Amino acid sequence: MAGVTVPVHAPVIDWIVQNIHEDQVAPDVLDQLNAWKTGEKQPTLKQLEAMSKKTRIPFGYFLLQTPPEEDIALAEYRTVGGKKRQKPSRELIDILDQMTAIQDWMRDDLKREQVDVLPFVGSCSLHDSVTEIAQRIRDALALRTNWYRKGSSAEANFNRIRNMLTQHGVLVFTGGKIGANTHRTLDIREFRAFTLVDAYAPLIFINTTDTANGRLFSLLHETVHVWLGENSLFNNSEWTDERVSLLEQKCNAVAAELLVPAAEFPNVWESSIPVEDMIERVARHFRCSEAVILRRAYEMKRIPRDVYVRMLALQKEQWEQIKAHKKKTGGGDFYKTLLSNLDHRFLAALERSVIQGNTQDTDAYRLTATNRRTYSGALERMGGG
Repeated sequence: MAGVTVPVHAPVIDWIVQNIHEDQVAPDVLDQLNAWKTGEKQPTLKQLEAMSKKTRIPFGYFLLQTPPEEDIALAEYRTVGGKKRQKPSRELIDILDQMTAIQDWMRDDLKREQVDVLPFVGSCSLHDSVTEIAQRIRDALALRTNWYRKGSSAEANFNRIRNMLTQHGVLVFTGGKIGANTHRTLDIREFRAFTLVDAYAPLIFINTTDTANGRLFSLLHETVHVWLGENSLFNNSEWTDERVSLLEQKCNAVAAELLVPAAEFPNVWESSIPVEDMIERVARHFRCSEAVILRRAYEMKRIPRDVYVRMLALQKEQWEQIKAHKKKTGGGDFYKTLLSNLDHRFLAALERSVIQGNTQDTDAYRLTATNRRTYSGALERMGGG
């Protein structure tokens, strides 16, 4: 069987070449694909499987008669360095596919259970003021203006906001790679977070390769998208000074207001203290990044433009150093990471559906990117089956 060859149609090969990143594959990969296209050679099933792994293109795509149609409309929302990126990575496409499948499943399950739509999804508009939107979010999540003081760190506050969102019906997933594949990490330069808006099951995904401060800001930013009823693929870093759309400006402003309320800022800022020291002190007070405080100080005319630009450049340099350090660290408890990445409300609903016979075991494994053993292990550690 290993010697049986399988023809790959030329239009499919053209599509594959267009959808791989040449800098991520060896030169011989393109030569091999071209040989298959011209008919000079024909691949065996084993060679197709190997090519699928090298190019990160799903194996089944190679067997199609016509190129696949992938719905990656969300990728059009993003800009990188002020320019639209032409080709989304396979990692971005795959994580979008997984989260879309989860959202579709959750929506169907909620409808079957006759659950009402969520009233806050799309309840705000761009015409509403920043303070008004921020207050509506606080009211819905039962947050005080100084909610950030309860947590000891950005990570603690991230978990608190995540739990509040989950309790109110928003699905929140996190992750830094595709499944358990450490070679398929999610590039923070491509996206920090995304939101799939839905009246029944709005879903937020946070890229964990970001810093704790970055993840907190992204979560708040994406929360605003849910209230505005607008999908999002967020990739603006805290230290960038790039111009963004009016929608993104509004979401950034509301996220900043939730994190560092304008009414509270003057009570903490002291002009007599050197700016560098003041930025650090205020960031500790609000449990957020110095980059957020720096921008807030500039917007509220506490520092001049030249100081803002100079310190913003330093923030970028520090972020690059942190990012480089994160690449060198890894490991950790598999199940702890898995349960941290998955939305527990979704996982509980999935377990119930499997027990009731509404969902097949194999579908549960597919949705959670697990297998029989790891799925059962996750449920046991969560307190389930």
